[in-house]
Amino acid sequence: MVLVAKTFKAMSHSPPLDQRIVDEYFHLSNSKKTKEIAWVYGMVATYGLKPEELADLHWHSDFAIDVPSKKRCVRPLHPQWVFLFNLKEKQPRNLQSCYTSLCSNLYEAMAFQDVQLNITDLILAHKLRKNHYKQLRQRSATHLACAGVS
Repeated sequence: MVLVAKTFKAMSHSPPLDQRIVDEYFHLSNSKKTKEIAWVYGMVATYGLKPEELADLHWHSDFAIDVPSKKRCVRPLHPQWVFLFNLKEKQPRNLQSCYTSLCSNLYEAMAFQDVQLNITDLILAHKLRKNHYKQLRQRSATHLACAGVS
């Protein structure tokens, strides 16, 4: 919990809430100007990876992804976002050939404020949620273990 407190002190604002991320994704996907970058934005929000790490990904049947920069497959923190955003279906066909332009278009849209939430905020929000969920699971397991002892 100390890490979370230190992170908030370093930030000038709090990380975005899930609903704000979802709203921003649909705002991007419904605009002709930003429609192509919505997929990258959704992948960053769902998997908590930098856009550059997603260039050579491979899907698993459980919607986890393999990326070269990670030793293990990366699972979505919110699996429902994979379905909600249609991430697997909307992935560009020739991802490797167009990925550099997708990333540069995303960063350009952020620079021109077409995208309200930046990559750092999305990744930080993902890390904070992941840490929080991990603590909840550990507490739940501890309570279950203690409940069995009588």
